[in-house]
Amino acid sequence: MFRSTIMAGFDCARLEWQNDLCLLTATDHVPERRMREHYELMKAHGVHTVRDGLPWWHPIEPRLQVAKDAGMEVIWDLDHYWRHPAPTDYAKRVAMAVQRVCPGQTFWVCFNENRLAGLLTPGQDQAEVVAKAKEIMRVLRANIYDVRLVTAEPAHIPDEIEAHAGLADQADVLGINIYPYHADWSIGEALRAMAARYPDRPLMITETGLHPGLDRKWEGIDCKAEWLRHVRGEVRGAQHWNRINVVGICLYPIVNTPSWNDPRERWDHGLIREDGSVDEALSAAMMEAA
Repeated sequence: MFRSTIMAGFDCARLEWQNDLCLLTATDHVPERRMREHYELMKAHGVHTVRDGLPWWHPIEPRLQVAKDAGMEVIWDLDHYWRHPAPTDYAKRVAMAVQRVCPGQTFWVCFNENRLAGLLTPGQDQAEVVAKAKEIMRVLRANIYDVRLVTAEPAHIPDEIEAHAGLADQADVLGINIYPYHADWSIGEALRAMAARYPDRPLMITETGLHPGLDRKWEGIDCKAEWLRHVRGEVRGAQHWNRINVVGICLYPIVNTPSWNDPRERWDHGLIREDGSVDEALSAAMMEAA
């Protein structure tokens, strides 16, 4: 379904509680800085599909152009803890940009963690952001050749899998975001629960990764490379023993981002460090998986 099953995600969140800090800008993942360099590094690791973002406050066409020039398949986040002031106008801008830069190509999109809207963008609730997502999809599907939708919702406890229901009827792939420091069950258990709830949809892990040294509920692993190997093992088990169609694993975020609590600090969760160097152990594990 995708060009690569091991994927990488570039965090495009906007942190309102940190003076609207844009993580794309903070990680230099913009066309005028290191976006091209980041894509080339991904391809060198066998990654040809990524998650990225098209925030309404960034120019859209340049981001699409960098992806096209790099030959990168992108699942574009169209909401990631943002507060869309005019979703219909935004969708029209995206559609026009796609028509100019990459017409005739499949356009993959994602709306990230609608379940957490009320927590991270106070004043909005899940129903409101789902309604905005549906309006954006309506405009895109009326104006773009082939639009495909991936959901991305947390799956750390059983109750969270219901969050997909708002967009499941429109989704081509259902994605779970799962991290070791929040999970109350295994990745295999989460995938089996998703497959039971939504049996007719392909699944993917839209976000996973490990922050070394953090307290977490999933014991025994404190290495990003070993976490990737663990996740791959869980996915292989679900595919082999339960015949679950899992189409991708996305390491997220792939660039170390500023801490959500103190942006002067950097979290050590990614492949790419602030200076552009790479985590050698994770690099080797990604090459192993490619």
